[in-house]
Amino acid sequence: MKPKLLIFINSLELGGAERVVSHLLRHLNNDFDIHLAMYNKQVEYDIPQNIPIFDLGQPLHENPISIFLKLPMLSYKIFKYCKKNKIKTSVTFLNRPCYINALMRTLWRFKGTIIMCERTHQTTILASNSWFFRKITTKLVSFSYKRADLVLVNSYASKQDLQENFHVKKPMQVIYNPLDIATIQKQSMEPCNIDFEKNCFYFISVGGFRKEKNINFMLDAFFIIKHLPVKLILVGSGAQREELEKKVNDLGMKNQVIFTGFDNNPFKYVKRSNCYILTSYVEGFPNVLLEALACEKPIISTDCKSGPRELLAPGTDLHYSAKSSYEIAEYGILTPVNDVANLAASMRKMYDDEKLRKQFESKALARAKHFDVSEIIQFFHVAFSGL
Repeated sequence: MKPKLLIFINSLELGGAERVVSHLLRHLNNDFDIHLAMYNKQVEYDIPQNIPIFDLGQPLHENPISIFLKLPMLSYKIFKYCKKNKIKTSVTFLNRPCYINALMRTLWRFKGTIIMCERTHQTTILASNSWFFRKITTKLVSFSYKRADLVLVNSYASKQDLQENFHVKKPMQVIYNPLDIATIQKQSMEPCNIDFEKNCFYFISVGGFRKEKNINFMLDAFFIIKHLPVKLILVGSGAQREELEKKVNDLGMKNQVIFTGFDNNPFKYVKRSNCYILTSYVEGFPNVLLEALACEKPIISTDCKSGPRELLAPGTDLHYSAKSSYEIAEYGILTPVNDVANLAASMRKMYDDEKLRKQFESKALARAKHFDVSEIIQFFHVAFSGL
């Protein structure tokens, strides 16, 4: 009989944690009897049809006080579901599911194994919120992880953050995000509806138009080099789209910035572009950089917490970050966070220096293969089986 496993996440909308869960559902399905719980049943990724889904039916965007007040009731629902289905291991991704599992143990005395998966750099993401929100969330994160049997993180920088700033002393293991290289390469060859001009240099970025992705900052840097034969492709959607389109018009870049909208296959655009850009001020371990490497693209990324340094400059000090100038690392260029001048300079460097681009392209796929799902899935398998 296969061991039973509950995987619990907010939803399966577009996102890094969501993509990781979709990989786990597919690649662990033969070895585990998996149940999927979601705060809200929104599914953008392909998942096995045989996996039962428990939908809590809660809104993803809600007043923080309302979210907090519902946690005990939701923890009871998850507890009852686990008890009814004889599930002894519960794995959570993202904050709310972690809070709920912690309460399931505290209030309802869940006797099984609880594994919590951290997907971001908590200190950095909390820094942009109000004092009250930071205080409450810090308490909740500390409270939750103290009730885990195992904490999985997707970068060493996030592990350091939890240990140093949240005083997490529970067993902790770093497992990087898995990447399905074969699927990415296959999809990258599909037809594309953009007419890529032969003598134009294309920068590209993929992701949700959310505050932490800092797309406004990317547009400011692109404005500095817009006199060159360059274009910028933005693949994604989100609440900021109207604001970003207005800024592009105001800066006179309407003919140089292309909004594709959401696309389940961004790789066909990435493969045909010249350079990938990430401008986030916070990440966990950004899947989009792994995917760009799988498409054999040179990368420019902000040196944000966490992930880009580990991925593009392995072996360097994780407490260090680029501050006064951009850094040419082993697998890409790292730029200071929120530094428009240095981002523009690194974009100009990538545009001018064909030798450097070729150097990054030649190393990209080999670097991506370290994170292929065939390599990474075994670590999740052991973690989910070993307690």
